[in-house]
Amino acid sequence: MNSDHPTTPRSLPTAAQADVPTFGCVVYVSTLPDGRKKGRVANIEGIEHTAGTEREVLQRIVPDFKKRVSDCLAAGDSIPWIDPILAIDPNEQKRFLPVHL
Repeated sequence: MNSDHPTTPRSLPTAAQADVPTFGCVVYVSTLPDGRKKGRVANIEGIEHTAGTEREVLQRIVPDFKKRVSDCLAAGDSIPWIDPILAIDPNEQKRFLPVHL
């Protein structure tokens, strides 16, 4: 180290940037008779996927959710939220995903 140039401690950001919008995606997940997982978005209509695992289902849902919300915002349209959200079936479990655009 050179004593003529004091070191500046590095720090990590302590908060997310304020301009990164985040939206809540409510997903109902269930197990199909063949053991595969099914997920359906409860607060925006028409987004549903089936896959071998819950993780895969959620990985497929998030891009569709982002696209739907982003397309609405880009067009200057309101987001077509379902309010109140869809009813949950007894065989489903609720997941809440904060989605950053």
